[in-house]
Amino acid sequence: MFFNLILENKSGDHIDMTTTANKYMTSKIEGLNPPVGTISTSSYAGMGGSYLNNAFIEKRNMVIHFEMRGVEIEKKRHQLYKVVKPSRYVKIYYKTAGIDVFAEGYVESCEVNNFETLTSGQISILCPDIYWYSTVSQMAYYSQITGGFSFPFPTESNPQPFTLGRYDTQNIMEIINDGDETGFILEIEAIADARSPTLYNADTDEYLQITGEILAGDIITITTKTGNKTVTLDRGGVKTNIINRLVSGSTWLSLREGKNRFYLRGTGLNNLKVKIIHTNAYLGV
Repeated sequence: MFFNLILENKSGDHIDMTTTANKYMTSKIEGLNPPVGTISTSSYAGMGGSYLNNAFIEKRNMVIHFEMRGVEIEKKRHQLYKVVKPSRYVKIYYKTAGIDVFAEGYVESCEVNNFETLTSGQISILCPDIYWYSTVSQMAYYSQITGGFSFPFPTESNPQPFTLGRYDTQNIMEIINDGDETGFILEIEAIADARSPTLYNADTDEYLQITGEILAGDIITITTKTGNKTVTLDRGGVKTNIINRLVSGSTWLSLREGKNRFYLRGTGLNNLKVKIIHTNAYLGV
């Protein structure tokens, strides 16, 4: 199977593990499948069967087996060490004919057999975030004034006016999730003052609400991803944690597999630009 594998460190230095057979040849990759699940159960007293205590998915362990061929093997080995350093962050890009994804983790070990006839080695990477993410994000927008600029310009022979924008009274946002259920990023930008914007899931009636006023120029960013749930206010370039403004009863909304529909409520909705940013997430590729 044709594939492409690139490793990149925090500084942006990267190394292509599948460039040509004369450099690095990746012979095997472990950790592409969904990570193992851990299930804890307890037995019933005096009767058969057991009940579930807890179930979760373990961290992903990527193990990359490779060979180094051609000339200047020592130089290539040190290039590898520059990018792949134990305990340091690394980003893994994996691409086939049908998928283009990345995962993030930390290098556990990088071992190279220097004194064998064929120089080979393996890299072990632990990924606390269990998902592979698409390299391309999707977005759903809400704004009561939507762009409608079109060509051609009116002329003497064609005096029809052109559209600069249109007023939109629909506040439904739809977005398709082609991956596993996951969180998303919600960005709310105020072009004038507004109050208490609320995002509802149109299918479940769950909601997420920020209480209080939003001033012109404010940008609120909400992340609902497991392990990274945040509510941040950007006011004049100063960022503040405002998770305390999340209304009691709010749900950290997520995107189920397939079509998801959301709608907005609040005071001054025509003063807001709202954007949902989603990246498909996969347990296995």
